[in-house]
Amino acid sequence: MTNISRTLALDHLPVELLYDIYALALSPTLPVTCKYFHAVFKAAPATLHAQYLIRCYEESAEQSTSARLFGLISKVLRYPICTRAVLEAILRSPECPRIPPPDDPERRPTMLPRHLFRNLTPRDSPGKRPWTEYDEPLPFLKFLYDDPRIPYPATNSYDGYALTRAVYAGFTPLVRFLLEHDASPACKGNLAVTVAIRRKSLPLVRMLVERDRIGAAGESMWRSSKKRRRSVADERDSDGSGRASNSESHGAKRRKLGDRVSVTPDMLRAAVKCGARDIAEYLMREKGCVPDMQTVLMMGR
Repeated sequence: MTNISRTLALDHLPVELLYDIYALALSPTLPVTCKYFHAVFKAAPATLHAQYLIRCYEESAEQSTSARLFGLISKVLRYPICTRAVLEAILRSPECPRIPPPDDPERRPTMLPRHLFRNLTPRDSPGKRPWTEYDEPLPFLKFLYDDPRIPYPATNSYDGYALTRAVYAGFTPLVRFLLEHDASPACKGNLAVTVAIRRKSLPLVRMLVERDRIGAAGESMWRSSKKRRRSVADERDSDGSGRASNSESHGAKRRKLGDRVSVTPDMLRAAVKCGARDIAEYLMREKGCVPDMQTVLMMGR
């Protein structure tokens, strides 16, 4: 009797049959039932995960209007198995649900899930490799922003969570990328700036506060984005001329842009409290921030 039950156990089934069960059952706990299942589904092809995610979306869309409004891409990105290879398999699949075109009023922006940034941690310790533009999730984000099939991502999803985590980790290339794509340090009461102050990183504080701190590299990346180029072309065509403005065509001097956020006494107090004197001087001398009485007393100690 024991031999029969052991033979009929799920972990004795062929891998191909396990794949079919996975795609039909839509159970999120099946791959983590045991170590064997975890290894089997971790090595599964991207097309299988794509089929699973499409069916998960269709099931939730049938039951909930909010799921339909959320959109396919935003839904599948919430699953950690949705890598670039899986997302490309979804977009190629004949089962892929319709994604509204750019001019469709039903097209919603893509929400950036928290799990892409949750594990970002500082690399300030000696011997640790610094962050580079090749570290995830930056390559994946570039794909999301550049692929015309994907609705343009909402960079400030979840109250600017992506920017705050990038600043916390000291991931400068990611911070620069997010700022170039309209991330706002003002989200959640200027939390990203406060985190940069607590890191005692004056370069990060400057980058968050001043728009011109992105520099020429940021401008070139902005122009290299396909979606950005399309939006610029639309603006040029709106007057029927199809030509760039005089400032662009003749290389006029760049106009100094205003700051992304206004510095506040709270920022100055945070800088003084954590002993970041260079940041405190920057806020007072260059940005004209006036300390309140509490901050003055702290500075006098």
